[in-house]
Amino acid sequence: MKTFAIISEFNPFHNGHKYILEKSKNILKNYTAISLMSGDFVQRGDPSIIDKFSRAKSAMDAGFDMIIEMPIHISLQAAEFFAKGSVIMLDKIGVDYLCFGIENLEADDFLNKSYFLIENNDKLEKLTRDNLENKSFAKARYDSIASLLNDDNFISSNNILAFEYIRAINNINSNINVLPIKRISSLNQDDYLREDFFSSSTAIRKNIYGDYKKHLPTYSYNEIENFKDLYNFTNYDYFYDLFKFLLLIKDKDMKNIIGYEEGLDNYLKKIAYVEKDINLFLERSTNKRFTTSRIKRLILNYILGITQNFNDFDINFYKVLAFNEKSQAILRNPNLNSFLCKNDRKNLSPTDKIILDKMIEASNLFSLATGRPLNFDYTNKIIKL
Repeated sequence: MKTFAIISEFNPFHNGHKYILEKSKNILKNYTAISLMSGDFVQRGDPSIIDKFSRAKSAMDAGFDMIIEMPIHISLQAAEFFAKGSVIMLDKIGVDYLCFGIENLEADDFLNKSYFLIENNDKLEKLTRDNLENKSFAKARYDSIASLLNDDNFISSNNILAFEYIRAINNINSNINVLPIKRISSLNQDDYLREDFFSSSTAIRKNIYGDYKKHLPTYSYNEIENFKDLYNFTNYDYFYDLFKFLLLIKDKDMKNIIGYEEGLDNYLKKIAYVEKDINLFLERSTNKRFTTSRIKRLILNYILGITQNFNDFDINFYKVLAFNEKSQAILRNPNLNSFLCKNDRKNLSPTDKIILDKMIEASNLFSLATGRPLNFDYTNKIIKL
């Protein structure tokens, strides 16, 4: 069985995502389509607009054959580690192709530039270190890439993430092939709804109480509206209050949390003592060195107790959110344990149990914020089409 994968958030699933899936299926005919999808929290450090089960259902309705939940410690990391953790999982699953969207460039040009950067990795790393003074790592990386390529067209968040996928594949000597697909119209950071109905996830989320229906497939729109009827959209104030309780009252140690660097705890304490509002806190804590996304990821990693040692764990299982008959052969992979129900936990190694339990904790944190039932991962029926 031949398979391709798309690493995703689908926050929410929209027309652009459908386009990339359909283009992938047209090129890789009869391949089984897998998505490794973030759970209830996404890489920007935000809770997803609707939960992972609703987003998985939309993706299956669009034509995927299996949706696998990304471990939370991978979801809540910067692009380099997000990409590395995801690629390692897909390599173990044995996927043949990784498909992803790119912007501004044609596929061949993007690949040529990516492999040029990989060949000049030592120069890239030195430039990044030199650029770090008074800059975030992301900005230092962007500036270094633009300098090496003498080209700003490569620089977009989606292109950088796609490059990190390719670099991770190269670094682990994986046999995964890559298929870049040029996105239509909207850039990821666009915050307005476009007239051609290919709008970004950001724009759709910002207009979730407006007229956004035509910007995503009907089945995805229905999942959002159903979620609205059942639960609450999360307010980041909830997580900020938990964060302040742990930081200011409990004085919980931050030093080994993913995303921490020396002095960041004291820096954030000073601001949190003063600022009651999460938006003002983020405005004051964000600077040239620390991006808003990094601070928000750190807040969630801190609340959940996701420590650096999670990056050292060798993951040998995958948690299935949805599958169909075509993808069942993947479940027979002898190299990895699949997790579909609570009883499957007994088959996991001690470190895999730690990773799974942290995924369930994150799910329950989302449940507390939205009004979804606790332990929903164990009581909600897995989607099987």
